[in-house]
Amino acid sequence: MTRKTPSVVKETFREVWYDYYAWEPTYCSRKLTSLRANMGLPAVHSISDSDLTDPNHPAEDGIPTRNMSITDSETSFTRYTVNESIQLHTAIVDADTTTITMTLTPYPPYESCTPASRNILHGDDPNYLPFVPFADDPTFDPTEYVYDHKGLAWQEAYRDSDVLEIVLETARRVHFQRGVSIEHIDATGILPLELRTTSVWGAIWTGRMSDPMPWHRSSRSLYPPLPDLSPPPRHDLRVRLQDYMTLWCPHVDCMEANCLSHASEQFEIDLSQPRSSGEEQFKLLSNALPCSPECQMNGPTNHEDEIRWTDEELGELQVICYAAPPTTPCALARLCRKPCREVAVLCSKFIRTAVEDDGADDHQMLNPIFGDETAPNFVPNAPCAHTGPCSPDTGCACSLNNAHCASACRCAKTCARRWKGCHCPSLVVKSYKKHKKDKVIPACSTDLCPCRKARRECDPEVCSPCRKSCRNLQIQQCLSKSVSVRQSDHGLGLFLDEDVKEGDLVAEYVGELIYEPTFQCRSQLAEHIGRSYVFGLNTQISVDSTYAGNPARYINHAPYRKANLEVMILFVHGEQRIGIFAKKSIARGTELFLDYGPEFPIQHGEKRKTP
Repeated sequence: MTRKTPSVVKETFREVWYDYYAWEPTYCSRKLTSLRANMGLPAVHSISDSDLTDPNHPAEDGIPTRNMSITDSETSFTRYTVNESIQLHTAIVDADTTTITMTLTPYPPYESCTPASRNILHGDDPNYLPFVPFADDPTFDPTEYVYDHKGLAWQEAYRDSDVLEIVLETARRVHFQRGVSIEHIDATGILPLELRTTSVWGAIWTGRMSDPMPWHRSSRSLYPPLPDLSPPPRHDLRVRLQDYMTLWCPHVDCMEANCLSHASEQFEIDLSQPRSSGEEQFKLLSNALPCSPECQMNGPTNHEDEIRWTDEELGELQVICYAAPPTTPCALARLCRKPCREVAVLCSKFIRTAVEDDGADDHQMLNPIFGDETAPNFVPNAPCAHTGPCSPDTGCACSLNNAHCASACRCAKTCARRWKGCHCPSLVVKSYKKHKKDKVIPACSTDLCPCRKARRECDPEVCSPCRKSCRNLQIQQCLSKSVSVRQSDHGLGLFLDEDVKEGDLVAEYVGELIYEPTFQCRSQLAEHIGRSYVFGLNTQISVDSTYAGNPARYINHAPYRKANLEVMILFVHGEQRIGIFAKKSIARGTELFLDYGPEFPIQHGEKRKTP
C-alpha cells in the first residue's frame, strides 16, 4: 500500500456517493409510481336479483340446476358462472358425504426441530432478540425473557443497501481501475463496511447474497466479481496445507468439512515444532536399491554449501518433511523433482534442527495427577498443543485440568497422561446344568473393563483386541436402533421398530450444545409450554434438542423401576456424548421410557435441566 492509497479510496468513495444519490431519488420515485392503482377499470355490469332466482337458465356441464330460492344444505353448495354475455348461471352441486362415527381427537402438541445426527456447537443465543415469542398468548409474560437479551433485533445496526452498493462500486473502481488490492482497501479504514470476510461476513459476500441495484453508472458488468477470500499462492504449500487443515475438522471421530460439532478446534501448522511434542519431526528411511545415478546411496553426498535451492523450494521440502510419515529420500526426490543426494542432505538438516530445538525440554513428567473425569462435574478441555512434555509448567491444558490426553492432542503417543486403554477378552461362563449352553459375555460389556468403569468408550488405537465385537464402541460405530415417533398415552412417544438386547445402544441424544446463560433464558419458554428438551451434559454445557435434534427427544418419562432405558454420558475421543441404552431385552413395537430424574416434572418458576 502506497501513501496515495488512502486519498485514492477517499476521493473515489466521495465520487461514487454523489453519483449514486443523484440517481437514487428518481429511481425510487419511478418505482413507487409504478405501484399506483390503474384507474382505467372496465365497466362493471350489474346483476339484478331476478338473475339470481331465474329458473330458466340452462343447465351447464350436465349439472342439474335448481331454483335459487332453495337454500343450500350441509351436503350441497352453489356454483355461480357468468358467460361472456354477462348472463348468470347457477347450479346446486351435491357433495359426496362420508359418515364418521368415531370421535376425532386433536393431534398431541409438539415442537418441530431440524434433524441432526451429531451435536451442534451453538454456544449462546444472539444478544438481540429476533422476535417476542408467544406475543398473542396473554398467559405468557415476556418481560423477563426480553430483559435477558441486550436488545431487540430491530435495534441492531442496520446495513443500508444503498451504502452496500456504494461501497462495492468504490471497491470495483479502486481495485480494477487503480490496481489497489482488496486487502489494502480494507487497511485504509475509510469505507464504512469491511470488504473481506473475516470473523463476520464481509460486504463482498453480502453483496453476492443480495439482488443488485439497476444503477446505470455501476461498473459491475465491466469487471469480474470482486475477490473475497484470496486463494493461497499456487507455490506456497504451507498456506495451502493450512487452509485445508482449517477447512477439515482434525477430530479423529469426525473428519468433516466445516464441522459444526468442533467449530472451535483448528490445527495450526508450526514448522518449527514437530507435529507431536517429544517425537522427531521427521525420520528418513534407507532404501534397498538406488533410485537413480544421483541417488544418495551411490555417494559421495553433496555438501550443504554446494546445494543451490530457492527459498520457495526449501520451504516446500520442509512442509513435506513436516507432514509426511517416515519415508526414503528417493521418494522425497520424486515429490520435489530434485536430486536424491541433495534431498537427503537437506532433510538431515531439518532433523538436526528439530532435535536441537527440542533438547531444552527433554525431561520426563513423573506421576501425573488425574481428577474425576466423569460427568457431570468434569468439563473437557480442548486438545493440548505445546512444546515439551505434558505438565503444568508447559501450559498443557490437560495437565491443568487434571485430565487424560485425548487422541486429538498433539503430544507424543507415549505421553504419560494418555489413557492406557484396556485388554478385555470375551468371557465364557460355564453352565453346570444339562441342556444349557455356556453363556458368552462379550468383551468390554461389564465394569470389569477399565474403560467402561471410567465411563469412556474404548479407543481402538490403544485398546486391544477391541474391534467389531466390542460392546463399548457403539456410539463411535453409530449402532443406534431403528425407531419411530407415534402417538402414545403421553402424547407423542418413541417406539422400537426392531428387537434389542440388554446393553444395546438405542439412540444417542443429540442437539445444540448451549452454555448456561442460554439454558437459563430458554428455560422460560420451556416452562410456559410445559416441555423441555434439555439434557445437562456438565456444569457448563447442556444439550438442547428444542431446535435441532433426533427422535430421542420424544422418549417419555417413567420411574427408574419401570423405565426400559438408561442414560450414560460417555467420554468418546475427548468429548462427552449421551448414549441411551436398553436396560433389558425389548421387543419390537414397545414404547421406550426413560427416568428423567428427580428434577421432573417441570415446576412453574423453576429452571431445571431435564432430558
